[in-house]
Amino acid sequence: MFKFLHAADIHLDSPLKGLEQYDGAPVDEIRSATRRALENLVELAIDREVDFVLIAGDLYDGAWKDYDTGLYFVSQVVKLRDARILTYIISGNHDAENRMTRSLRLPENPNNTKIMLSSRNVDTIVLENLGVAIHGRGFGSPRVSENVAAGYPIRREGLFNIGLLHTSLDSESDGEHARYAPCRIADLCQKQYEYWALGHIHTRAIRNEDPLIVFPGNLQGRHIRETGAKGCMLVSVDDGGDASVEFVPLDVFRWEQCRVNANGLETVDEILIQFTSRISQLAEEHDGIPLAVRVFVEGATAVHNHLLADRRHWTNQLRAAALDAAGGRVWIEKVKLSTRLPSTPGESTVASGPIRELLRYCSELHADDEQVLELAKELDDLRRKLPDELRRDNEALALDDPNWLREILADVQPLLVKRLQEKTQP
Repeated sequence: MFKFLHAADIHLDSPLKGLEQYDGAPVDEIRSATRRALENLVELAIDREVDFVLIAGDLYDGAWKDYDTGLYFVSQVVKLRDARILTYIISGNHDAENRMTRSLRLPENPNNTKIMLSSRNVDTIVLENLGVAIHGRGFGSPRVSENVAAGYPIRREGLFNIGLLHTSLDSESDGEHARYAPCRIADLCQKQYEYWALGHIHTRAIRNEDPLIVFPGNLQGRHIRETGAKGCMLVSVDDGGDASVEFVPLDVFRWEQCRVNANGLETVDEILIQFTSRISQLAEEHDGIPLAVRVFVEGATAVHNHLLADRRHWTNQLRAAALDAAGGRVWIEKVKLSTRLPSTPGESTVASGPIRELLRYCSELHADDEQVLELAKELDDLRRKLPDELRRDNEALALDDPNWLREILADVQPLLVKRLQEKTQP
């Protein structure tokens, strides 16, 4: 019987995006999150007395400013070595972006084997005392389009075979994860290994049961698209060679979404009460781990115009309510107000004068792709002048995206109506 940890996509010292720009955000927790998650991985390995730790690529996050990131990782590997725990790593696409990654010498394992497997061909490490063969290949290029799995050897007979691979598997590029070393589940099954330890996709998933083909997800969520608990897989193999997999959360800062149904609510206070209840529930579900939450207020409510006309004020009201309800352990990353006015059959709601013209124009824009694209062309000059961070960030200003423009128009319309009403009132 033996045990090992399967982790991937640590992205050590990668910044957590979306919070540091706000006053009062938990900056220290944000900046140290990936390091503390790695420390938790090392402590788990020692506490559970595992035999080895596998890291399936993207240990780092591209170029370092200096060697501090790499030296910090070495200090953690030394802790594992001192505990007589083996470590095996393959480089992923983000590791391949950094020359210093390749030049920094890592310590050897307690059994004198190398920690970092080859990036030129498939390495096979045989652990005779455990009856294990680990097959893996890292990458020297940030772009790998061929099926690397095809070059892995057939299983070693009489051993528990593990394939260590950084791959998108059969997934297409989704904007966050590039199509990388793609292959099919059938390609992996053909090698007859007992376990495939994959990396690259940040969402935890067991893609196949026999053999086990597993993505552990990343160790620490870094932005709002990486929600929920993050950690590693603890794999236990019995004397008969049967493996069981247990997910162990290791993250120290977590991302979540909170949806508030405003349907039928008549006052902002009612919305705040429902929001506070949901935030308290989220804090309890995550057992006190600090949360960054994106809030969606949705539905038909009488206070729709009121909310959107003073978005900044109500966003900060929600932030204050979250801090109060969760004892400062929840921070609001962003508030998306997606409410609308309730329809009232039989009641005349047709505006007159400039307000009616504005509503007519907005309605036409929303329904006509050609008009939205014309608006996008009008904004093209502005788009070219935007700094890179506003065009390429996770929350980029997509001035050439019709659907993004529709969302912005929906937000702006109540504000314009309110301004016109103020101007036309005697």
